[in-house]
Amino acid sequence: MIVLVLVATGAAVYLVKVLGGSEGSSSPSTTVAGGARTRATITVATPTQPLPAPVSAEVVLPGTATQLVVMGGSTTGGKIASGVFTLDTTSGKLALVGQLGATLADATGALISGQDVVMGGSSPSAVATVQQMPQPGPNLPYTRTTVVGTLPQPRTDAAAVTVGPTTYLVGGDDGSNLLPQVLSTTDGRTWGVVANLAQPVRFAAAAATPTKIYVFGGEGIVPSVASAPFDTIQELDLTTHRSKIVGHLPEPLSQASAVAIGDRILVIGGNAVIRPPGSPSRGSGRSNTTSTLPPRTLTVPTIWSFDPATAKVTKVGQLSVPVAQAGVALLGSTIWVIGGQSNGAPASSVQSIAVNIPAISRR
Repeated sequence: MIVLVLVATGAAVYLVKVLGGSEGSSSPSTTVAGGARTRATITVATPTQPLPAPVSAEVVLPGTATQLVVMGGSTTGGKIASGVFTLDTTSGKLALVGQLGATLADATGALISGQDVVMGGSSPSAVATVQQMPQPGPNLPYTRTTVVGTLPQPRTDAAAVTVGPTTYLVGGDDGSNLLPQVLSTTDGRTWGVVANLAQPVRFAAAAATPTKIYVFGGEGIVPSVASAPFDTIQELDLTTHRSKIVGHLPEPLSQASAVAIGDRILVIGGNAVIRPPGSPSRGSGRSNTTSTLPPRTLTVPTIWSFDPATAKVTKVGQLSVPVAQAGVALLGSTIWVIGGQSNGAPASSVQSIAVNIPAISRR
């Protein structure tokens, strides 16, 4: 049995039994108790200074060494940015290293063949553009992105997942309609449809194992009755190309982030629905038949752990600052959560989630 211990900034400590069990207080021990139980640590911190300005809905990709690459996003007053920056996770230094072809938010990105690739987004309406630039390094001059292709249709509010040499684009909308098609590419230029989601969504979190993609929550299109967050967990089998709902989150959630690490997927932050009395018990997109009040959403700090082997979801801690639509990237065994929105206001926080990968990966 694997046990996760969260040590939050300040000293809040949570003990969670990932394979069955309940949450309670404990000491932050990381030793093996009697050889029967392995404990792993997840430490949430704000290790560097905040960003000079708040930003949300930006693309964040892992860079070289201790750097992250931050592209575009929405800033104060709803202004959309076009700058490309590197953020040094050790010093907190932010440096302007390039420029997107236009202002862009709500895009998604991936590292493909050594290139930072940005797909779709809104500028301010949904676009189909695929643009790339070399991964910034210490000797790379100021660079503008190059348009290398287009998606089959404009797409915003999607998530990108990379498995081996293939990058998948999951969920999203064209500004008016949800797009169920899951796209794939190996070069960012040529795209094909590999499957359809069982439940089309936008603003979903997604991450993958070597053989399957998991899609967490998301929402529909306003003013649809399905515009409140969903609680569904969808599984896309990359061998059969079939998608199905395999479980439910403990709460409906949209605009969260997901990162696969070890044999778990962490689902981080997001907006959760608060239901008025008389509403359905799950955020599954069903219309509210007994209450005339619309559901309310609240940005949450929760970090959930999902076990693909059992489809079980367990709370393992919380962020220092609750955020949704944050830029998230994995450097080594540390997940970085950059900016985002907190109850509608752009955030400037830089948060890290340090994970003990070897302990988490053992059964």
